[in-house]
Amino acid sequence: MKRDGDRTYKLALNVRNRPGVLVRCAQVFGRRGHNIEALHVSANSKQAETSVMTITAFGKPDVMQQIIAQLGKLTDVIRVKEEEV
Repeated sequence: MKRDGDRTYKLALNVRNRPGVLVRCAQVFGRRGHNIEALHVSANSKQAETSVMTITAFGKPDVMQQIIAQLGKLTDVIRVKEEEV
């Protein structure tokens, strides 16, 4: 649910195709008290054994920057990119 002062974020993550990577990414949001509003995962045609995960979420800029930093530290996350909404 979007609250006052929240901004919409769309994140594109390149991740390794390993068991549990989706759960670990979702836990980063849950620990910060944020919901994932939309989620799309598809195979990466450019790199074998990887997927592109697109996450849309609402949040305050400071908290979302912390979430982005934490996602980048996960072992199976190759790259996190914030896209224009």
